[in-house]
Amino acid sequence: MDPKERQRKRALIVFQIVIYGYLLLMFLIQLYMSIERGWWSL
Repeated sequence: MDPKERQRKRALIVFQIVIYGYLLLMFLIQLYMSIERGWWSL
């Protein structure tokens, strides 16, 4: 396994982490907004 291949694989992993982190952040913001509006205090 040459260094270029390894670097490409690491870049792919980092890219996936960034995407999932972004989606998780969006989800948490939505959750926070709905709690703030009082949808969950029934």
